[in-house]
Amino acid sequence: MVDADEQGVAVAALFDDYGRCIPAADLAGAVHRKTRRYFTLTQPEIDYAAIHARIQHLGADISVVSFQQRAEAILQGLRQHADTAAIVNGVGVPFFLPKATYADYGEALERDYLPAVQQAYADKLPQYDFTNHHKDGLAGKLSIAPSSRHELLLEAMQRGPVVGYFFPCLTEYAVPAAVEQVRHLPAQFLMAGGFDTCAAMMGSPDLLLRTDGYPPVLWLGAMLAESAKAGYHFEAYGYNLTFNRRVHFDRVAESWACGLVVLG
Repeated sequence: MVDADEQGVAVAALFDDYGRCIPAADLAGAVHRKTRRYFTLTQPEIDYAAIHARIQHLGADISVVSFQQRAEAILQGLRQHADTAAIVNGVGVPFFLPKATYADYGEALERDYLPAVQQAYADKLPQYDFTNHHKDGLAGKLSIAPSSRHELLLEAMQRGPVVGYFFPCLTEYAVPAAVEQVRHLPAQFLMAGGFDTCAAMMGSPDLLLRTDGYPPVLWLGAMLAESAKAGYHFEAYGYNLTFNRRVHFDRVAESWACGLVVLG
């Protein structure tokens, strides 16, 4: 796909008409170049006050007004550039995170973030269940994938509350290929990991809920597991939501997705 910038210069679009991130030509990892869009998501309602209320108990010192202004500015910035504008055609949800520093990523995810996802899911969708099937604990088991840029999110959290937009647009990529794709994107695009994906799920608990089809598995793509070729993910079973670990063997499936995050 080729679009034009404000001066009429041809610019290669990085996202297709449905907001999917177009795979770079030289990716070494496995990816489906074409997609039949069988496993897709439905855009949740963006109600900033409701999203703020569901995430606020994490302790972030940010108002609804500031949250909405910063999130909308992210979208506006993406729309202004021909190469990134089409990402907003796809599914995207805003989120925020508190100012924080964590000694152990996995411990914080298990202690603070996954229970918060469970509470948000129960509050918005009380007829369905969220289950964490991973019973072996996460402390000491997670690290950041090199080249994912996810460390920039943690650095931003150390400075103050973070506002971002989450786009589950890396569909039908093997997890390593999704991380590899990031280096082909402008600097503001970060691979989503644990905290940001959980915050997106807190704010929009129905992100993986589809009543008319099948949603993808959502990998925490920026997180390396304790063993090679394995990872952690959210997945819908019927209308219920689960969190679990599985081995992906660096393969690709049409039912897999990873997220990109843009901060603002």
